[in-house]
Amino acid sequence: MIRLLALFCLLLSPISGQAGETIARIKQDGVVRCGTKLTPAAYVYTEDKEMKGIDVEFCSAVATAITGRPESYKLVNAPEGIKALFDGKIDVMLGGTPWTPLREFASDATMPAPLYYTGFAFIGKYKPDASSMREYAGSRVCVESRPFAVKSLEDYNRKFSLNFRIMTLPTLVRAKELLYLGRCDLLFDSLEIIHSDYFKKAPADIDLVVLPEIVRTYATGPIVLERDVEFRKTIARLIQGLVKAEEKGVSSQNIEDFQNTEDPEIRSLLNEDKNSALKNGLDAKWLYRTIAEKGNYGEMFERGLGEKSMLKLKRSMNRLSRKGGKISAPSFEE
Repeated sequence: MIRLLALFCLLLSPISGQAGETIARIKQDGVVRCGTKLTPAAYVYTEDKEMKGIDVEFCSAVATAITGRPESYKLVNAPEGIKALFDGKIDVMLGGTPWTPLREFASDATMPAPLYYTGFAFIGKYKPDASSMREYAGSRVCVESRPFAVKSLEDYNRKFSLNFRIMTLPTLVRAKELLYLGRCDLLFDSLEIIHSDYFKKAPADIDLVVLPEIVRTYATGPIVLERDVEFRKTIARLIQGLVKAEEKGVSSQNIEDFQNTEDPEIRSLLNEDKNSALKNGLDAKWLYRTIAEKGNYGEMFERGLGEKSMLKLKRSMNRLSRKGGKISAPSFEE
């Protein structure tokens, strides 16, 4: 009877939480390690001697949230993708890694929330009279040997009976070489890559254009270990918080104006519940600090992918849902 009573009391008592393994390591070492892909100069690039790109933006936001220092991050070239995550080389995988429900179900890693949506498209020789992809039927198409990209291209080719001659190459470097040599007519990859500086220095006799056809859209974002609940929840809440800030009109420029707001969602956004924050190894002002330093979702998108970036991608499907896009956040009311 005494043992049962003791167990009952234990179940009713509050459980003191602590940071998971990833947040604990980040705090100990003082740095967030973000896996990325450096070859295409799309997710990370140097401009005016400064590192820029969507992976720089988000990794810095994670560093700001956890350590309070936006510069406390390290970008790790991880062409092997999420294997680097399982090998303990990185804390989070970025680099435009595609994520689907099937991948989520089959993996011990997870994407806590989409950071943005992208798509596959073509870059190739300019055909001024082309009005549809039918004009490119029978073309030789180079694609890097990544299963998700290759399958997407094959499905598209089959669906529309375009009779593409698909050339699967071991690396993006080789695919670009063959495009420049004229051995393939088109190159197939993500919007970030084909709009990057990687293809803006083609030989003078090659007139390349990004075709408007979007073959397949998909979500991409931070991939983390599923077992680390605290870090997974922190990443999800961070993205949701950046989106909610934009939805509510809170930015890095006006955040101080909302100190005494009556809006319950903004109050919750800027003054995180202390107990919840401590349970995950954070301080109560971690979201406030991150938005003040890095801005809301829209500000980050514009610097990382949009008009203020080298890529100059339109927000399109990455607009807020109320403006016709796919980006939204759940309620922030307590």
